[in-house]
Amino acid sequence: MKFKHGLKIGQKITNQELCDKFKCGNMGGMRRSKTTGTLVIISDYTKPLYADKWIGGILYYTGMGKKGNQVLEGNQNKTLYESNINGVEIHLFEVRKAREYTYCGEVKLAEEPYMDEQLDDDGIMRKVWIFPLINITALGKKKRKANLIADEELKESLNELPFLKTLDFTRIIKPKKKSNPIMINNETIYPRDHETSLRALAYANYLCEVDTAHPTFIRRNKEVNYTEPHHLIPLAYSSEFSSSLDVEANIVSLCSNCHNLLHYGRGYEVLLEQLYNERKDELKQANIFVPFDRLLEMYEAL
Repeated sequence: MKFKHGLKIGQKITNQELCDKFKCGNMGGMRRSKTTGTLVIISDYTKPLYADKWIGGILYYTGMGKKGNQVLEGNQNKTLYESNINGVEIHLFEVRKAREYTYCGEVKLAEEPYMDEQLDDDGIMRKVWIFPLINITALGKKKRKANLIADEELKESLNELPFLKTLDFTRIIKPKKKSNPIMINNETIYPRDHETSLRALAYANYLCEVDTAHPTFIRRNKEVNYTEPHHLIPLAYSSEFSSSLDVEANIVSLCSNCHNLLHYGRGYEVLLEQLYNERKDELKQANIFVPFDRLLEMYEAL
């Protein structure tokens, strides 16, 4: 179960408020709480010791230890090192103004941690642990826009393809290797396969999967109902999964109203939970594992 802290991305709090919310200590850049199952990490730009830096959407975060070579044992470096398997949630705060802690969201290891060299508190060169972290709560505006462009291009492209009948193919649910990412507006995104979306629509008989009685219309140049493909787990979060999200198990057929409600409407959570419950077994067959509360966080950040 995800820890509910109630903070919004960009929200500023005091050190005491941070401690009260996460039930952690009030000192240090890495603060573990077994009560909440979290590790709070703080990137403090008001102090020159640690050279944390963002490159291409990844934070290269320096481990703990002010003097001498940093080690994994006996401190929270090991907790962060094993965070992709130990179940501990990693929450990032930044300090750019003294005594002001800005919540940046939940992060996870994006790459294997490695050792580098930095000066210690005495000005002596030493080895430090570097943890490459990616924010899994927030998506940048440019990345959101790039994914929306890709989704619109997918909908337009379906008008150019021959439409299928359900019996034209066999539906087989299995994991699929991720495609190589592409660039849109200088942002890396994962491509949408047009035929995969078309098969998902055909399997649903070109009806809305929220309610097959929802009104739609016949496509102008095709003798089928107009519905739109929607990736239940957004492709913008592909980096969190080892298998492709662009599979039939993760694509639902929706009428325009339901599709727009999921993207822009109030109360979308009810529709999302319905679709999730209907698809969660197929998602597991496709090697896609995500709890519903994490899925909600994804939609809140879109």
